[in-house]
Amino acid sequence: MLWRGGETPEEEGFRPDRDEPIEIERDAARPATILRVAGELEERGDKILELFKEIRSPLAHVVLPIHLMREGRELFVEIETKPWDREMAEETATKAAALRNSEHAEAGLEILSAYAVPREVGFLCGRSPAALLQLDLLRVGPAADPERSAEIFREVASRHWGVDLAYETGYLPLVEQLLLAALDPEDEEQGAPPILDALVYGLGYFVGETIRRNTGLPGSWRTAEDWGEGPVMELAGFVLDPIGKARAFLYEGPEDSVAFFADYVIEQLGGDPEEEHHTTG
Repeated sequence: MLWRGGETPEEEGFRPDRDEPIEIERDAARPATILRVAGELEERGDKILELFKEIRSPLAHVVLPIHLMREGRELFVEIETKPWDREMAEETATKAAALRNSEHAEAGLEILSAYAVPREVGFLCGRSPAALLQLDLLRVGPAADPERSAEIFREVASRHWGVDLAYETGYLPLVEQLLLAALDPEDEEQGAPPILDALVYGLGYFVGETIRRNTGLPGSWRTAEDWGEGPVMELAGFVLDPIGKARAFLYEGPEDSVAFFADYVIEQLGGDPEEEHHTTG
């Protein structure tokens, strides 16, 4: 959220309209900006509870600059004065994830920025089902342990959806339905929610582990050298790309079904796995 505004009138008793933007100066010193913004918010009627509030959660320990109450609602405000880059976006996502897994999980989170906030970052500050699910998956990625990541996806998805997922192919159609429902646009003007790599990898690892555990054959994950989205799975002479299939499903929908992919691979492995080397993506 980018708030900009003019000078505050000096009439005694004047309180700026809450909807009037707060100006954030580009490239200004962040600590001084935080103190100034906190003062302006207080003038507007907000109750400042604490500055530089430490948030502790199982995911991370972070600090959010302004903690306040607004009309009986707890709210945290992040302040950014520099241009956004990947590191800033990742740090903000980590802060949002820590907040949602702390005792302040129900609090609001706003960003006041001198530069346009990336859509992905603004999305993660919200409380939509797609945002909350993906925040809990931020630990998952190409460098993470695939088996542990599959388990993180299973645990997180089970908790968010109120089901007890297992590594069985019969659960994959349900996973597809629940993901499609979570990613359905809430506002057609804003479009579909962003899809983070964490969700792509989490789903891909879960699909890969489901395939491996239902074949009864030895298999292992390895780094793809010349193809594939990320780690690939070697299984009885086949090389599978469940990460790529997960991305295709999340972006293209049911025509790239991960459930169909898993059933097909298991059928092939059970039928004629003797050929030396196959690739399935």
